[in-house]
Amino acid sequence: MIRTMLGPVRGLFESGDYRRLWVAGALTGITRWLEFIALGIYAYELTKSPPLVALLALIRMSPYAILGFFVGALADRYDRKSLLAASTLLLAVASIGMTVLMATGNASYEAVAAATFLSGVFWTIDMPVRRRLIADVAGPERIATALGFDNATTYATRAIGPLLGGATYQLLGIEGIYALIAVSYLVCTEMAVRLTPAPPASRGEGKGLLAALSIPKELIFNRRFGVIMGITLVHNLCCFPFLTMVPVISQKDFGLTPFFVGAMSALEGVGGTLGAMLVGVAGSERSLFRFYFMGPVVLLIVLLLLSLHLTVPTAIVALLVMGAAVACFSATQYALVHVSTPPEHRGRATGVLSFFIGSSMLGHYIAGQLFGNFASPDAMRIIGVGGLVAMAILGAIWVTMPRGTAEAAKAAARY
Repeated sequence: MIRTMLGPVRGLFESGDYRRLWVAGALTGITRWLEFIALGIYAYELTKSPPLVALLALIRMSPYAILGFFVGALADRYDRKSLLAASTLLLAVASIGMTVLMATGNASYEAVAAATFLSGVFWTIDMPVRRRLIADVAGPERIATALGFDNATTYATRAIGPLLGGATYQLLGIEGIYALIAVSYLVCTEMAVRLTPAPPASRGEGKGLLAALSIPKELIFNRRFGVIMGITLVHNLCCFPFLTMVPVISQKDFGLTPFFVGAMSALEGVGGTLGAMLVGVAGSERSLFRFYFMGPVVLLIVLLLLSLHLTVPTAIVALLVMGAAVACFSATQYALVHVSTPPEHRGRATGVLSFFIGSSMLGHYIAGQLFGNFASPDAMRIIGVGGLVAMAILGAIWVTMPRGTAEAAKAAARY
């Protein structure tokens, strides 16, 4: 039975293009968290200002809201293999420049902020370009498996990257961090260049860029797409911001030392790795929406239960389950958008998705205010109840949508 379930996975890794895209994702995932930790340490040493360090997180997320749709339009208009190669090469050059600045002592907070923004731009590119290439390689029947295991790798890098970041920073300094980042991006560029060229018809060419920058009416009036975006909004206003409050709860309510605060935060990544692997093994095009919808619902229910008995043991169990729930959501997010929109609109659909992902900036602010002004259990209940009410409304809209047309019936059968 296990061999039967793992058959599609083995078939994916037999594809050279999938292996290259998977390796590129693994390397950039480690690089992302390695840079995130190292820049946080360096920025604090440079400025001694916690607000300026926190500002870097907002700078990193801002491209999702500012540039997400434009990047998606580019992915509809131009060859995605070339876009991936160009973006990783640009980041490799920028990382070499940062290595020189750091090694010569000429780096400033402004340079760190610029490097952080460029990194954020790349992560805006990842979904409409690299993950879309993965979906194209896998095909509809293997899209859940392909993106599930890619997402499992992303979660694994969330544990590996910070560990490497702290150790490397101590051994080699910030310039050593950026030298490793530059090498990683150069390897990713080589992987992108070796991808099989896409057929001209699949590149979305033919329309001008200005036309490509408009939001297609097929997306504006697509109620299913609207529900998918609504669930994304709930996740980024309620679920993801709560997980960033785990270090606060660990210190404020549990009084844990920094080491155990880090260990507590890592539990979400452990659960996420397992959850994403579950989607990779058991997921299919038909089950995409179920995983996507139930991820936030399970997390919010566990959040409410945890608020009733907030202790270290219950938090450990809850964070493992929450991590798995978030992975079920994130592992199917792009896949669901991909199969729900026509090929010529997928880049712009992902651009709209990026804008909704950017709403996490507001979610982080709300979570900070709630945990700053209320006891942790009360803040958790406010977030949990609000999120579940919104999810109930979105679920009701989804199940009551008309399914009279042949196209609607086909869409309904998928999910």
